Amino acid sequence: MMTIALLLAAQAAEVHGPSLDTFKPFVGACWRADFSAQVQDTHCFDAMYGGAHVRDRHEVQEGGKTVYAGETVYSADGPDLVFTYFNSLGGVGQGKVGAADRLLGFTGTMRPSPDKPEQSIDSEWRILDADHYEVRSLVKSPSGEAAPVLKFSRVKEPVGR
Repeated sequence: MMTIALLLAAQAAEVHGPSLDTFKPFVGACWRADFSAQVQDTHCFDAMYGGAHVRDRHEVQEGGKTVYAGETVYSADGPDLVFTYFNSLGGVGQGKVGAADRLLGFTGTMRPSPDKPEQSIDSEWRILDADHYEVRSLVKSPSGEAAPVLKFSRVKEPVGR
């Protein structure tokens, strides 16, 4: 009897694939990081289609004016968590998400705008606590320098809705 229960549990895990629960700490909230005193990036996360997907809409504002925006949709696709990204410049990106404990890893490619060459995406998000997470790009700049770590904090007011 125990063997049958274990087999059924394993089959159920295979059928359902990865879980979007990875994004549960973010859903229903907006998060903001300061690039500088005048430039902020705000991300708002929502469940889509009853939780079948997760949407992350973001806006970069300079002096209170939106200068860039994008949207990422996270989905379970077979054994993988995947993302598709679109931005206000016409750019498109896609890739995979890996999750372990309080760390999410993102790999893929992105074309910032239709006329720009494809770039690598390799970054990680580290959940610090219920109200903060850090984002670190693992792609080196052309000069070989590491990108700064951005600390996002939960904000109360929705942005761009």
